[in-house]
Amino acid sequence: MLIAPLKPAHEVTLSTAEIIRPPRRTRPTDAVREGLRTEKGPWSPDLTPYCTEPLDHLAGRRYQGIVFVGPARTGKTMSLILGGVTYIATCAPGDTLIVQMTKDAARDFSRMDLDRAIRHSPELESRMSPRARDDNTFDKFFRSGIALKLGWPAVSQLSAKTLQYVLLTDYDRPENVNNVDGEGPMWGQAIKRVETYMSRGKCLAESSPGFDQVDPEWRARLPHEAPPVLGILSIYNAGTRARWYWRCQHKGCGQHFEAKPGLDCFAMPEFDELTEAVKQHDLMSLATDWAKVACPHCGGLHTPEQRSDMNRMVTKGDRILGATWLHEGEQIVDCRTEGERRRTQIASYWLGGVAAAYQVWPSIVHVYLQAVLAYAQTGDEGPLRRTTNTDQGAPYLPRSVTKKRSAEDLVQRVEDWPRGLIPQGVRFLTAAIDVQSYGFVVHIMGWGIGLESWIVDRFKITASKRPEGERFATIDPASYVEDWEVLIEEVVERTYVTAGGTEMKPRITLCDSGGKEGVTEKAYEFWRWCKRRGFRHRFRLVKGTGNLNAPRVKQTFPDATNRKDRKAGRGDVPVWLLNVNVIKDGIIGDLARAAPGPGYVHIGKWIDDGYFEEMTVEVRTPKGWENPNKKPNEAPDLHTYNRAACIILRAERIDWDNPPSWAAEPDEQDAVAMAEPPQRGQNPSWMDTPSTRTRGRKRSYW
Repeated sequence: MLIAPLKPAHEVTLSTAEIIRPPRRTRPTDAVREGLRTEKGPWSPDLTPYCTEPLDHLAGRRYQGIVFVGPARTGKTMSLILGGVTYIATCAPGDTLIVQMTKDAARDFSRMDLDRAIRHSPELESRMSPRARDDNTFDKFFRSGIALKLGWPAVSQLSAKTLQYVLLTDYDRPENVNNVDGEGPMWGQAIKRVETYMSRGKCLAESSPGFDQVDPEWRARLPHEAPPVLGILSIYNAGTRARWYWRCQHKGCGQHFEAKPGLDCFAMPEFDELTEAVKQHDLMSLATDWAKVACPHCGGLHTPEQRSDMNRMVTKGDRILGATWLHEGEQIVDCRTEGERRRTQIASYWLGGVAAAYQVWPSIVHVYLQAVLAYAQTGDEGPLRRTTNTDQGAPYLPRSVTKKRSAEDLVQRVEDWPRGLIPQGVRFLTAAIDVQSYGFVVHIMGWGIGLESWIVDRFKITASKRPEGERFATIDPASYVEDWEVLIEEVVERTYVTAGGTEMKPRITLCDSGGKEGVTEKAYEFWRWCKRRGFRHRFRLVKGTGNLNAPRVKQTFPDATNRKDRKAGRGDVPVWLLNVNVIKDGIIGDLARAAPGPGYVHIGKWIDDGYFEEMTVEVRTPKGWENPNKKPNEAPDLHTYNRAACIILRAERIDWDNPPSWAAEPDEQDAVAMAEPPQRGQNPSWMDTPSTRTRGRKRSYW
C-alpha cells in the first residue's frame, strides 16, 4: 500500500495558519472592496453608497441586528450578503448561515452567485478548504475552520445551532416568514442563534416589502415610522429607522431632503386622475415628463442624470456635503448631524426606489403607469402591488381597502328596474352558484361595454325533486348528486328577457366545488353528468385559493377517480382555481366607482337587505379577505365567481367595436351562439375551454 509522502513542515504550518490568525481590524467596506470580485469586476462602494453603513455594522458592537429594506435592483444582496461573506471569511471568521426563501432558491444562490463570487475573488478562493468534500451546494468550509451553510425557512435549519452570523435574504418572500413551522417569525428564531456571541453575533436581514398595508387611516407619528405591516418593515420599526437623504444640487440651496420610498418624490396627479390620463396619453411620454424630483425647499427640479451625483456621500470634517443616512431622532442643521437616534439593538434602514442604483426614474414611473392602466382596464391590482413592492420599495395599500364601502353607501346607489329584467346596456350574462348545506345561492350578472355590470337576479334554490311525503325534500348537495340536476333548469338554461323582448341565457355558469364533507365528490359527479349531456362548457367548477401570488384563474384537474390511467396523476374533472383575494380587490374597487361606465356595478332596488350586509362583513388583512365574525358572505363570493367567469371567457379583451356575436347588442346577437356552447374545433381565439388545452399542461391566466 502506497503512502502519500509527508509534506514539509513549513507547508503544513502555512496551510493551518488561518486557524490561529487573529481577526483583522479592517472596516468591512474596505475589506469587501479589496476582496470581492464578480465576472463583471470588483465591487465598488461608489455604486451603492447606501450599503456601506449597514455593511460596516458587521464589525461593530453597538447593534446585534441589521435590517435593510429596499426595492429590487439596489445591489443589497451583492453588498450585504456576498459582501458580508467576504468580510467574514477574510477578516472576522465565524460560523455563518445564509437563509434563502426556499431550498431551490438556496441551491440557485449557491451555484450562481456564491460559487461565482468565490471563483472570481482570489481572496475568497485562497481561503477555501482544499478538500473537495468541504465544498458542496449547501455547506462550504474554509481553511480557518469556519463553516458557511445555506438554508431555508424551516425549524430544522433555524434551531439547534450556535452561529456567529445569520444572513437572511429576501426576508419577506417565504410564505411562512411570520410563523416558521409554528415557532414564530423567522427573525426571532434567527437572532436567537447568535446570542451566544453577545455583541459579536450579528443577524442581518434584507428584502423589499412583501406585505400589504391594511389600515388606510394610519398616519405616521414620527417622521421615519413605517406603516404597521408584517414582515421586514415590522423589524425596521423596532430598529433605529434610518432613511436616505439627498442634498439639493441647485446652487444657493444645498438643503437635505428625503429620498422617500414610494412615488412621493415625483410630482404625479392623484390616482383617479391618473387612471384617466393613462387611457389617453402615451405612457412613456408621461413617464419622461413626471420622472423628475423637486427639492421641497427651493422647488428646483432634479433630472434622472443627476441621481448618481445625488447618491454620492461627501463629507468635509463633520460637515455632510452629500447624501447620508439619518436615523429617527437625528436631523441635519447647517450640514451637521444633530440629535440622538433611537436606542435599540437593531440598526434598521429603509431605502426608496428613487435612490436604487440599477433602475432609472423613467422606468420606475413607466412600470407604475402600465400597472395603473392594467387596473383601469381589468381591475387587477397584482401589477400595482408588484411595482410598489419591488420598484418603489414600499408596502402596497390595496385600492379595495381605500375604497371599501359601508352597507349604507351601497344602499344609496340602488337603481330602479324590475327583478329578472335585463337592463339596457347588458351584452351577455354569467351565473354563479354558492353551495350551502341547505341548497344553492345564485347570482345572475349582466355585463356590458368595459365590463360595466348589473345584478340581474339573486335567489336561493332549496327544494329538490325528491318526494318527501306531500312535498319535495330539501336539497342536500353533500348526499344526493341528483339534487344538483335542478341547476340545469333553474340556472344554466334559465332565460331572461330584455325590454325589447330579446331572450338571453347565461353564457357560462361557475359553481363552487367545496363545502361540507361530500360536496366535492358530488360536484365532480355532477360535472361528469353535465359532460355527457353537452353542458360541460357552460357549467364549470371552481375553488378558491388563499395564495396571494397565484394567478387570478388557473385550470387544474385534481380528481382521477374515473380515469383508468390514474398513475398519470391527472383527473378528468376540470376545476378552476381562483385567486379570490385579487379578484375581490378588483370588485371592491369597482364598487367604489362613482359614475356609470366601465367597471361600474349597478344594483337593483329590488335586491334584499341581506345582500348589503353580506358585501361588508369581510375585512382585508395581510393574509387576504377574511370573515372574522363568520357571518353570511355569499354575495362577495358570488361576485368573485361571476368576475372569474369573465376572465375565463376573456371578456376583458373584447374589442367592443367588433365584439363576438354573443357580446353584440342584444337584438343583433346570434341566437345559436347564445344557446349553444362552443364545440370542439370551433373555439374563438379569445375563448378558453378544456378543448383548447395543450395536453399534459395546466393553463393559467393572469
